[in-house]
Amino acid sequence: MVALAACERGGSTKTPQQHYENKEAALAHFEEPERDAWAMPGRVVDTLNIGRSMDVADIGAGSGYFTRRLAHAAPAGTTYAVDVDADFKGHIEGKRDEWGTPNIVTRLAVYEHPLLPKDSVDLVFISNTYSFLQDRATYFAAVYKALRPGGRLAVIDWRADADCPRSTGCPKPNQRVPQSLALRELAGVGFVVLEEHEFLPYQYFLILGRRSDQSSEPEPAPLPDAAPVDDADAPAETPADGPEQGEQPESTP
Repeated sequence: MVALAACERGGSTKTPQQHYENKEAALAHFEEPERDAWAMPGRVVDTLNIGRSMDVADIGAGSGYFTRRLAHAAPAGTTYAVDVDADFKGHIEGKRDEWGTPNIVTRLAVYEHPLLPKDSVDLVFISNTYSFLQDRATYFAAVYKALRPGGRLAVIDWRADADCPRSTGCPKPNQRVPQSLALRELAGVGFVVLEEHEFLPYQYFLILGRRSDQSSEPEPAPLPDAAPVDDADAPAETPADGPEQGEQPESTP
């Protein structure tokens, strides 16, 4: 709720976490047919120019709305469905065969850290989730390290001035993170803008790269190691540097 005030100060902001008491209703909402008209998933995935063997992470995977499309775009790679909600994780696991996406691997994360291994993915995709992350500087420092050299971060989130219908599920204007603030926060971590797309009616769409891949500037300072993940699907590798794992709150969309 303090996003716009923080924008005025030019600082990073911590916003409320998202909780879903009725998981079935949330999953149904994420999959409403009307969503395609404004989320334009096909055009979004095409714009990302994903290679067949790329490894991709969908953060805030929810129902797998984007996850399955990302997985189809990279059938020879692994698509990680990252979410903090065990019910959403189980939903995606139960849908993999139906979707024809055996290359989807689920990851149960926490709000403070995606729990992705260092140098593990070529693309991190995050849609309608950015504003629900409370310590974005720490979180995206871990994302930075999870990306391989030449890797990209794609961020889609609600424009501050968008007059979006309630049916879209967009938060109130004072709960959104303006594009200008998101860019400042991500630049502070070490990301640089590669592309900005404006075809989505209610959201901004940014594609960013690591500054260390674009110039001779050093990477951000390392963070403390994350605690081990108690998850059957957890990666064998050491997670990218970040905060210790705490309680697992409910998920973001």
